[in-house]
Amino acid sequence: MAGTREDKHAPCAHSSRHIGLWRDACRRAGDGGRAHPRAPDGAGCRRPSRDCLSYHIVFEFLQKAGPEYREDRLARARLLKELCGQNTFPYGRDLGKGYVFSKEGIWVPRWALDEFEIERLVGDLLRNLSRDERFTREQRRRLSKRKQFQAYVRSDPAVLRLMPGETWPLPFGRELAESGDLRCYILGEISREDANRKLWVHLTDPVMFYQTWFERHGRGNPLEARGDRLAGLLTELLEKHRSLLGEQSGLRAAVKHALAAKGEDALGSEDRAKVCQVQRDIRTFRDEITSPDELNSRVPAWRELYGEKSARVATQIVFALLHYKPRLERSDAIDFAHAMYLPHTDLWRGDRGFGSLLIRNKVDCWERVVPTLADLPGRIEAERLKPAA
Repeated sequence: MAGTREDKHAPCAHSSRHIGLWRDACRRAGDGGRAHPRAPDGAGCRRPSRDCLSYHIVFEFLQKAGPEYREDRLARARLLKELCGQNTFPYGRDLGKGYVFSKEGIWVPRWALDEFEIERLVGDLLRNLSRDERFTREQRRRLSKRKQFQAYVRSDPAVLRLMPGETWPLPFGRELAESGDLRCYILGEISREDANRKLWVHLTDPVMFYQTWFERHGRGNPLEARGDRLAGLLTELLEKHRSLLGEQSGLRAAVKHALAAKGEDALGSEDRAKVCQVQRDIRTFRDEITSPDELNSRVPAWRELYGEKSARVATQIVFALLHYKPRLERSDAIDFAHAMYLPHTDLWRGDRGFGSLLIRNKVDCWERVVPTLADLPGRIEAERLKPAA
């Protein structure tokens, strides 16, 4: 798991023991984003220690559970909220759009924010009200216009709070109307930015998100299906690449045998020149299919999705995985996806095997990988004691 290039890192284990170790490590090293006192004289300035939410962390840490585990899941959500505050990494594919670490609290996909934007909410609400047969035709006509709706809301402070549930156009956020915040926005008393912040908290606050996603709507963990799908795609990619490597090895052996032939099997000068050219072409081909930079240049989609630095890490990991295991598992795929944050972190930790793979193959920023949970407290403390940039 990852923490920001300025900030720290977050949990990947599910057992209560691992969660306890991680909590103790973070609390000893930091206080969820507040500045720390200066280090002793000569030690430089302590950097703030902050933990980061990300899409993977939220779903791995919370997960769907039966009613008997509700309090445990809410306690986990409160812990994430306490330690991370508004410090977040963007959704993985938003890296390619230039988003990195932020203090806006946004870890969900940016397209979701566009989908659940306050102006869209108000527009949908107006359409629903203008079709509500509990109003007269004249009332519905008036409610379909923004200015008249604004006047109606001003004249009746309770209208939005008492609105029937089926009129509300979103699967969450009804509290925005009940609290009076929606009324304040419609009347121009709070800004669009503030209104969106109050609406989006239902998507970004770990406690509210757990209640909305898992409890109200019974949704599952999307990492399961996505992890399986990504593991399958990566395994297929690796199998094809191994096949290419095998084919070029066979060609190289055949060329070597032909050039070494003697007597009546020896090649003539013209044929030898052609075979030598084939040998050079095979060597060039091998250099290309064993070069992360070459693969990166040939797969622009990764740069578009994850940005230049993270795409380079992705291709380096692909080559490292060639000798890792024949078939990848869901946990490998999730670690692969979360490793896209590695260029933007101070510290990163995943499964021990995957972390060791990154270190052993010296992928970019491998020195930021924390191989074991036991190493985490000391590494966090060492980062905090580094002079601020």
